[in-house]
Amino acid sequence: MRFLLTGVFVALLVSLISIAQSNGPFKDKSAPTISGKHLYEDHCAICHGTDGKGGGPYAASLKIWPPDLTTLTANNHGKYPELHVSEVIDGEFEKPAHGNREMPIWGPVFRDVAHGKQDSAQVRIKALAHYLQSIQAK
Repeated sequence: MRFLLTGVFVALLVSLISIAQSNGPFKDKSAPTISGKHLYEDHCAICHGTDGKGGGPYAASLKIWPPDLTTLTANNHGKYPELHVSEVIDGEFEKPAHGNREMPIWGPVFRDVAHGKQDSAQVRIKALAHYLQSIQAK
């Protein structure tokens, strides 16, 4: 449990740092650019690794090793499960009956930092899901 709390704290700290950096005094908030790759680097790589294969610096501290995110398509009969990936990232629709969840729930975090329609939680979730689609093993 202590490792889980530490992991969530580290992930939230990384998120807050990235938010602070992206909200500098000269940032043009009228046309934000949401990069799925940057979102992945800021929120996911700590556990899933920079390559998405599950070997991030925090992975060994978890009870369950983070999954290889590059095999989502292969594990779904050759079709990328975009809706499922988006729901897992959001975390609000997770069913407790499906077991313990160690991954932080990013939906509320993304909703807190969003700056309107061009930068909503759903825009961030979709950008992150599309980035994960781009790193699928061929």
